[in-house]
Amino acid sequence: MKKIVFVFVLTIFLSACSKEPAITTGADTVLTNARIYTVNDDAPWAEAVAITGGKIVAVGSAADIQTHVGDNTQLVDVGGRVVLPGIQDIHIHPIGAGMEARACDLNAPSDLSGYREVIRNYADSNPDVEWILGGGWSMDVFGPGAKASKLILDELVADRPVYLTSADGHSAWVNSKALELAGITPDTPDPADGIIDRDPETGEIIGSLQEGAMYLVSQVAPDPGAVEREAGLRYSLDLLNSYGITSMQDASVNDPDLQTYHAIQDAGDLTMRVLASNWSE
Repeated sequence: MKKIVFVFVLTIFLSACSKEPAITTGADTVLTNARIYTVNDDAPWAEAVAITGGKIVAVGSAADIQTHVGDNTQLVDVGGRVVLPGIQDIHIHPIGAGMEARACDLNAPSDLSGYREVIRNYADSNPDVEWILGGGWSMDVFGPGAKASKLILDELVADRPVYLTSADGHSAWVNSKALELAGITPDTPDPADGIIDRDPETGEIIGSLQEGAMYLVSQVAPDPGAVEREAGLRYSLDLLNSYGITSMQDASVNDPDLQTYHAIQDAGDLTMRVLASNWSE
């Protein structure tokens, strides 16, 4: 009887010894050797932080965070650099802004001569582009009323339509070809939600469109398509991330915009948290 018990106990002991060691999961990621600004007045600085499921689960000294290190934890030695909380932009239009930056981008110049140079160079470098699209021009460059003249664009690009939005996105600068394709004449009434700027003496259309009047031309411009939309969003994501912006609210999206976000997310490249304000009528 004693022999049987001894064999039974020994079998259990050997079985236990042969088991694989238990795997401790721990946090997904741990940043170490860092100067972490916590935004906590009582403890503003820390050495390490543990992250699981995209959320911070612990922050403190290296010793404190060691308890969150498991077999599957990715350890990142920050090398003594500063780690800050991500910044959130609460009103942004990254798809359109990205497409604008990749097209005829007028954000950098600060005067009319600079605009002329960019528009001319873009048109010359893109002879096969059906429409000259882009924007970023500052309203103050054109003085009171910000009435951008179509004559300037006609001089630079006479054979193709030009549609350039202002930096704030509430006005457009167009040439005569664009007005022609949109069927806009001096007799065209202002839409209920916008203004077609006109010469107060002659009634001639100046070339600047405000608010809802922009749509009269934009609706006849070619749709950018999925490829260009995704390229625009990727451009904006890279730029925003470079400034430490990790979440945003897209202040106005339509169905094609939502499809763009889903495409980038499905590709695993949506590097920000996004709240999308869906535009509906």
